[in-house]
Formats: sequence, C-alpha cells, structure tokens
Amino acid sequence: MFLVRLDLVLLGNLMLGFFALQLDKTNISSAITTTFVDDIGTTNNVVNSGNQLLLAAIVIFEIPSNMVLAKIGAPLWLTFECFSWGLVATFQTFMTNKSSFYATRFLLGLFEAGYLAGSLVVIGMFYTEREMALRMTVLYTANYLAVGTSSLIAAGIFNLDGVAGLKDWQWLFLIDGIFTVLVAFSFLFFLPKTPSWTRPLIGIPSLDMFTDHERRIISRRVILEDRSRAVELPSITAKEAIRYLYTNYLIWLHAAIAFISLVPKGGLLLYGPTIIKNLGFDKFKANILASVCNYALVALAVFAAWVSDRTRLRGPICFICTVCALVFAGVQYALVLNTDKWAKYAVFVLFMAGNATFQGINSAWLSANVQDTKALCVGQALIVMGANLGGLAGQQLFRDDDAPRYTNGFLSIMCLYAGTLVLVVCATWLYWNKNRQLRRASEEEANEAESDGNSRKQKYQI
Repeated sequence: MFLVRLDLVLLGNLMLGFFALQLDKTNISSAITTTFVDDIGTTNNVVNSGNQLLLAAIVIFEIPSNMVLAKIGAPLWLTFECFSWGLVATFQTFMTNKSSFYATRFLLGLFEAGYLAGSLVVIGMFYTEREMALRMTVLYTANYLAVGTSSLIAAGIFNLDGVAGLKDWQWLFLIDGIFTVLVAFSFLFFLPKTPSWTRPLIGIPSLDMFTDHERRIISRRVILEDRSRAVELPSITAKEAIRYLYTNYLIWLHAAIAFISLVPKGGLLLYGPTIIKNLGFDKFKANILASVCNYALVALAVFAAWVSDRTRLRGPICFICTVCALVFAGVQYALVLNTDKWAKYAVFVLFMAGNATFQGINSAWLSANVQDTKALCVGQALIVMGANLGGLAGQQLFRDDDAPRYTNGFLSIMCLYAGTLVLVVCATWLYWNKNRQLRRASEEEANEAESDGNSRKQKYQI
C-alpha cells in the first residue's frame, strides 16, 4: 500500500506541476485560433518567435536550475518555480503588444527550466528500475493530458468572450495561471523531499503519509537493487557539470534521440488545432477534436512503457514506437490531397498519437544505465534541453507559405523519424556491445569494469 501512497503524493504532485507547466506553455495554440494575434498586433511568425524565445530560455537555464535543485532540495525549488511561472502565466492576461508577449514568453521559460529534469531525477531516487519507465511515462502523460485538456478548457472558456470586459483568450490565460498557483500551494503541503525524509515542505508531521518503517523500505529497496544508486541528491558544482558534459557520450546520445524525435512534437503541439481547423472545422470543434489526439497518445505511451518495464527492454521498444510513428506520418503525407475532412482527421489522430510515445522510456533508459547520480542529474537536464531544442526547431515545421496543406512539413517529419531510428539503433548497439565486453571479462574484472568513471557491476539495459 505504501507504493500507492508514494504514487499519490510524489508522482501525483509532480504530474500536477507538469500538467500546469504544459498548460501554461501550450495554451497559446488555442489562443491563436481566436483574435489574439490581431488584438496584440502581431503575426503567426511573431508567435513562432515568442515560443522559440520561451524554449531558448528553458534550454539556457536547464542545467543551472538543476544545480540549484540539488543544492536546496526538490520541494523548495520546484515549489518556487511553479509559483513563479504561475504568476507570469496569470499576467499574460494583460498583454497588449509584441514586447509584452516576448517578455512573458521569456519569463515563462526562465521559471519552467529545470522542472521536468528535476522531477525525473527525483523519480529515479524513489523507484526501482522495473518501476521507472512506467512512472516517467506517466509523468510525461501530464504533458499530453494538458494539451488535450487545454483544448477542451479553451472550447468552454471561449464562451466567456466579452465577460467583465475581457477577451476569450484573456480568460484562458487568467484561469490557467491561477490553477498553476494553486498547484504550487499543493507542493507545500504534500511533496516529499527524499526517500529518507518524506515530510513535506510545510514540516507538519501529520502531513507525512509514511511511517519510519515504510521510509526504510522505500530507501533500501532502491539501494538493494543497485548499491550505486543514491537516495539523496548530491550538490553539483559548475565544474562537475562541465566535466560530465565533456566525458559522458551516452547522455549526449540520449539527448540527441530526444531532440530529433521531438522536433515534430514542437510543431504539432502549436499548430495541431490550426491544422484541424484548416480541414474545415470551426475553432470550437477544432479545439475539441484536437484533444482526442492527445488522449490517444497517452494510451499508447503508457502501454509502451508498461511493456518496456515488464520486458526491461528500452531500445527495442523505442525502435518499434518510432517505426509506428513513421508509418502514420507516411499515411498522413499521402492523404494531403484527400478532400474528405473526417478521413483526414482520423489519420491525423493516428499521426498525433504516434508522436513522442517513447519519451519517458528514453529517460528511464538513461536512468537505468548511468550510475553516478550527479551525471544522471546532468543527463536528464540534457535530455530535457534536447527535447526543448526539438520543440524549438519544430516551431518552424509549419510555415505560412506551406499552409494549409503543409506538405513540406509532413515530409520533414518523416525524415526526422527516419533519423530517430538510426540513433536508437546506435544506442542499442552500444549498450549491447558493453554487455558483451562484460560477459567476456572474469567476474573480478567485471566488478572493476569502468563506465564513465564508475564501477559497473550490473548489465546495461538495451
């Protein structure tokens, strides 16, 4: 039963925070289906640039943010971040021009940086390898649930257009921002710090949902599986972070997989409702129909992670997911000239559902194969940076001169998925080769075999 409570207070709160983060980051895709662009005197290309600024801020401050998290602890830093970007998201309500749009986008990126990577590291501290992929994927599903729910929320909020003198898009930013601030308060009362100190930030003993015996179990089951695993976050200096970036090629490979595989996601999240609207639906139906794509993605991602945890296979599952995504992208590209809007919508749902299904598996793959907790902190931050750089590049997939069919955009997505297959195969082969080297060595030599400066006693997960 303690595992259920752990999922509730730890994973549940981290999901709420990531849900709010994605809600505040992606509700712009619903806003641009209204008069938002005209009201603040901008263009779609300015919206692209603003979102690129947000993602650039996340990339720049990702590793520094995780260094602060390791220094002061997850509850305090994640709560501060959530409260800060919630305030910024709320004040988006009062944007009037391009400058205020750029300013709020940058501040959102600044305060959102480090949240996801920090959450992934915390999950790695509390859960065993057989539990990580599913939990990390469940965390990532908050992303897709936020995008899908954002469309539904937007469809309802848009009926408030003109109430209290506010536009429909202003109500959208206001309500989403207030929700984020409330989530930050939830962190204060429930988010545990480490397996050995599960009391929340408020420090009230009655809010601790675990007994001393359960805390010992939570800590020891992780250590018994792998004695190199840490249950406390170590501090990281800038010099150490730079050293890990220079010496550990594995974290770069996983970051590259995240980057290339998530370029399509960047464009599809921003322009998904617009693409559906261009099929012949009004803005209300477009936002509602867009939510279906994300809920389908949640189902596929959770299923893939469950299979990955049961089989302890990471690379092969990532490969299969990418092949499916490539097939769906090919069908989408082939039907560009089709005139049946419902047929095109059905294919688009499959296309969107096949996008980014193994994001959590990639993070769990790294967690299982990097023993040094400091290197893992840097590695998870680099993966998130890669994902956000992918989203940054993806903003340019769907251009005004390619509208409304976006044939060039869909063709580019097919090429990106093909590149992802190559990287996944490379990573799988590297881990397989490392395992082969371990098998060839004697038991004593295997215990002393070095991987990235650490002793390796267990096989790598492929």
